[in-house]
Amino acid sequence: MSREPVTHIVDVPNTETPWRDLTSQHTRNEAVICLLEEWMTDESGYDEEVWPIVRQTIEEHRSSYRRRFDD
Repeated sequence: MSREPVTHIVDVPNTETPWRDLTSQHTRNEAVICLLEEWMTDESGYDEEVWPIVRQTIEEHRSSYRRRFDD
């Protein structure tokens, strides 16, 4: 029994990105960076207030017997 080589035809996408897409991506990246910087400097206490509620909800609705967080 002889084995013939297997060949696959692969469609390689065009890797050239139009400039407008690069500009759009750059704009989105800058917006995310600004938002992250704003979150990092936030001292309102909102995250400390809300995290216990979010954590409890995640634990109550987990899909396996394993806990998601260490106590």
